[in-house]
Amino acid sequence: MKTIIINSTNYVAGSGNEFVYTFPSSVKFADGDQVGLQSIAIYNSTFNVSSSLGNNTITLAWNAATPTSYTFTIPDGYYSVSDLNFFLQQKMIENKLFVTNSSSQYVYFAEMVVNSPRYAVSVNLYPIPTSSEATTLGYTQPSSPGWSYPATSACPQLTLNDAFGSLIGLEAGSYPSTAAVTTTQQFLSTKTPKLNVVDSYILTCSLIHNNYSIPANAFFQVPLTKGLGELISIQNEIVFNDIASNTYKEIRIKFFDQLFNSLELYDTQMTLSLVIKSRDE
Repeated sequence: MKTIIINSTNYVAGSGNEFVYTFPSSVKFADGDQVGLQSIAIYNSTFNVSSSLGNNTITLAWNAATPTSYTFTIPDGYYSVSDLNFFLQQKMIENKLFVTNSSSQYVYFAEMVVNSPRYAVSVNLYPIPTSSEATTLGYTQPSSPGWSYPATSACPQLTLNDAFGSLIGLEAGSYPSTAAVTTTQQFLSTKTPKLNVVDSYILTCSLIHNNYSIPANAFFQVPLTKGLGELISIQNEIVFNDIASNTYKEIRIKFFDQLFNSLELYDTQMTLSLVIKSRDE
């Protein structure tokens, strides 16, 4: 049997998910020749929020005296619900969309929090008070806020696209659906939140053509058993796959998620050991 090592030097720059090993010279494989994966060491480096996933924007309509809409772009990364809420609140601070109470604590009018008993995310929206209500509550606007209290208290609105909504278990749309809501609003996930966008890596191999598989070159599954940035190491009992008889100049290994969506690996440090067995061995 022959062993081939594929590592970060074989990464195709800019591809996000492809590694190419070039044979020293072309190799002819015959019926009965096989290839299997012996081991792999790779870091869990897949983000759950990114521009490529299309789930990196949320829009906040600030229903003050003069309603204003803000679209916030979330930097690519791996986010928990608390991380997403922190990002939202940081953007509200940057845009002075908050007040402070009599204890100088920041008061926000929109939040996303985990509702553990319901296995859900809760989007909570609170009415922006009128000037007289704010005085009674002891609220103070930041200096030069750029907005005035509304004549009638009204909740801000969060607008989510389908991809971001999927993260927190809500349908695409605006929450609340109208701008004139004057009471506190809570929106619980109506479907299972999918913060763990990727739960396994599926490898394909250009040497394989399996008539029983879709896609035909599916090769191996790497379950994501470690957290973000941690090393996943598998020493595998080799399961051989038939090589499609042909002459090859190279081996192409690609990474996909469990639904065969193309992955974006942010850490391409990887070591993969392939074993090739001829039909006579």
